[in-house]
Amino acid sequence: MLIPFVFVAALMSGCASSPNATRPGDYQDQDNTSFSNFLVAGIADNYTNRAQYERTVVSLLKSRGASATAYYQAVGGSTPIARDAVRDILAENSYDAVLVTRVLGTELRADIKSGSAAAKTTRRDDRPIDFFRYDYEELDEPGTLEVRTDARLPAELYRATDENLIWSMEVSSKRADNIGEIIDDVAEKVVNRLRRDQHIAK
Repeated sequence: MLIPFVFVAALMSGCASSPNATRPGDYQDQDNTSFSNFLVAGIADNYTNRAQYERTVVSLLKSRGASATAYYQAVGGSTPIARDAVRDILAENSYDAVLVTRVLGTELRADIKSGSAAAKTTRRDDRPIDFFRYDYEELDEPGTLEVRTDARLPAELYRATDENLIWSMEVSSKRADNIGEIIDDVAEKVVNRLRRDQHIAK
């Protein structure tokens, strides 16, 4: 029985030291295969975010000359990503690659930027203005709170014919607390790297 797509990455951790690996989490198969028709799957707890990510990647792949389909469209809705479902889709269609992206971890960061200090003056008596006849109380202007989500996601490319891992990368995104911006950022990084590594057929 072949290993499910979603579990291969954990078993491939020992392969990340391949001569073709450029960073931890990166893997490049020796044959440098390129593909023209992708099934795109995003694994996440939130179906809405998953579907948005899949749509974004599909759009970017198509803009670079490839054919691509989002997993949720291939199965017709929010069906969970499962080995048998993926195999059924591959058997019924002409996809030559499966691109899987999983949420590895997220961290919410809050950065506080302090404002400038101001001074409140209190007159000590009724005499004319004099520096030494005032009490000065330093006041801190309200600071600003910037919330940012740091996301780390591994992307993995599998050849459809034998389910072998061909390529992987770990992509990070440090954007404002806006899931749409994170999705756009990660999708663009993944597709650009696929093209750079010549896995998108021209």
